[in-house]
Amino acid sequence: MKWNNQTLQRLLDAAAKAAPEAPVAPPLGLETRILAQWRAGSAADESSSLFAFLRRATLGAGLVLVLCAAWSFARTGGGATGDEAAQLDYDIQMSLNP
Repeated sequence: MKWNNQTLQRLLDAAAKAAPEAPVAPPLGLETRILAQWRAGSAADESSSLFAFLRRATLGAGLVLVLCAAWSFARTGGGATGDEAAQLDYDIQMSLNP
């Protein structure tokens, strides 16, 4: 091993042999203050209004989709169907050819 690696290995061995430190309890009011700030911060969350807007927009778009589908199925007449559509298509194609 190189000299730097030996020094590093000795430091790591010394750290492994050291007695672990007992965790120190936080001051009495710290936990209470942290929880109070956390609860106060969650009430003023700005993303909840964004999610409410997106939910309403999705419901509105779904309603428009359902209304358009119902209107297209309920619409009767006015359009060429069957043989009339085939005849019109044929006439258009023939008028485009020179």
